[in-house]
Amino acid sequence: MLSESIRELIGKIEATEEAERTAAPGQQALEGNTIVAKAASLYEKLRYLVDYREEHTIRRAALERILKRRVFIEQKAESGLVLLQELVDGKYIPKEAATEEAARDIDTIVNKFLQLSRLASANGAVVRRLISFAATEIDARISPLEYATDHESAEALYKTLRGRVSAYGYSEEETNAQLYCACWRSLLGADDDRLAHALWLLYVPGWRAGSADLQEVAGKLPALVANIRDTVRGSLQWQIAPKIKNESIYFRIIREAFASKRGAAGRILENPTQLDQFTRDFLEKTYEQEKERIQKSGIRAVVYLFVTKMAVALVAELPYEIFVLGGVHYVPLTINILFHPALLFALTRNAGALGEANTNAIVEGIHGVLYEGKARSVRVRSGYSRFTLAFALAYLFLFITVFGSVIGFLELLSFNPVSITLFLFFLALVSYFAFRIRYRARRWKVVREEGTLSIIAGVLAVPIVRAGEWLSRTFSSINVFVMIMDFIIETPFKRLLNFSNQFLLYLREKGEEIR
Repeated sequence: MLSESIRELIGKIEATEEAERTAAPGQQALEGNTIVAKAASLYEKLRYLVDYREEHTIRRAALERILKRRVFIEQKAESGLVLLQELVDGKYIPKEAATEEAARDIDTIVNKFLQLSRLASANGAVVRRLISFAATEIDARISPLEYATDHESAEALYKTLRGRVSAYGYSEEETNAQLYCACWRSLLGADDDRLAHALWLLYVPGWRAGSADLQEVAGKLPALVANIRDTVRGSLQWQIAPKIKNESIYFRIIREAFASKRGAAGRILENPTQLDQFTRDFLEKTYEQEKERIQKSGIRAVVYLFVTKMAVALVAELPYEIFVLGGVHYVPLTINILFHPALLFALTRNAGALGEANTNAIVEGIHGVLYEGKARSVRVRSGYSRFTLAFALAYLFLFITVFGSVIGFLELLSFNPVSITLFLFFLALVSYFAFRIRYRARRWKVVREEGTLSIIAGVLAVPIVRAGEWLSRTFSSINVFVMIMDFIIETPFKRLLNFSNQFLLYLREKGEEIR
């Protein structure tokens, strides 16, 4: 007998599948040109070499970028056709998905958020958040079943775990809000923007059904956006997420059943024998795919880092050595350019393999969740204790020891203050990049087995990885290359592509008129 949350999940997703099957096919709206599409695709690839993102967030980020350009710079609300054209040209969606119906729906979504912005007299920060929400809703409109599966799976995981998590110093309401965020983070790898939209739908329940009163929502919009921002930034979710990793793995497999076995997922989940076979077949393929995907992500990160390091060396380090030190010190300069990409490549090349023991543990665990509603209780010791000060001092000592040792070694290699600063800056970022990539490689692991050397290496890496996390979050919005591409290159380039596309279609029509 399936648990209540799983039965509810099956019902909602099957309803979405039925709605998609009975929906009338949309009329294709776009005609493109191969040359223009290749130019647009090349631009998108180049842009994401200087703006590293997780693969599953790239299309949504592209949507938000297009909307910001169309709304803020070009001041055009009717963007559906142009937006779909750019997505097709950039290889984000197939041409068949760009229909007149989709374009009209996109314009409706954009206008709805713009109307809300005008009613609330929103400031710049709130408007940017609304555009982010609009980008997520447009992405959901393009892939409705995928988004429904993700959303309902995260909701089901949350309902399974709600009431089982306690955190010292937090109220039940605060704990549940952070648990909700942790479920999205752990199950789907949701970034801040995707999570913020999920909270928006939670706090404005009539929004998705179209029954929300815009005037009423506008009245409390600044408070809503501030509440969402504070919830997304909450630290407790990051403490909860690792503790619900096993349950997240089980729900990922349930989610995969809906994604790959449309119309038959319910029957598979209700039959333990079929579920076991599906789980084993899926994990066997997933282990191989994850290994390949991690290697590709590592290569993307290495290329991004190498381009960035070359630019920083030419702009900052080389002029300092020439004009301040009076000459080029080739050893530190070469190490600073090549070491970090090489380190990232080495750390991500082989992120480890999973085997039969891990598969057996997953099969056993998924049975408990599906048929018994079984989940572990989670307790987070987040408050102050008599050891907190001692722990903080010990961590500070570890931080100083690790970075002090690195600085001492670099001074032996004749690094100057600028080159040392750049080395430490990129060492922290590389460590954080590698941690995230390796973490995704191990996200299917439920059997924990670490050797002594692995534990020691992990402890020594903590100060560097945490410094990289702080730097990544602090400077994520300060990317000179992205600013140049977005505000100087992209607008005229995309206008040129749009004009070229329309002109080529015009020439084709004139050619067809010749008799």
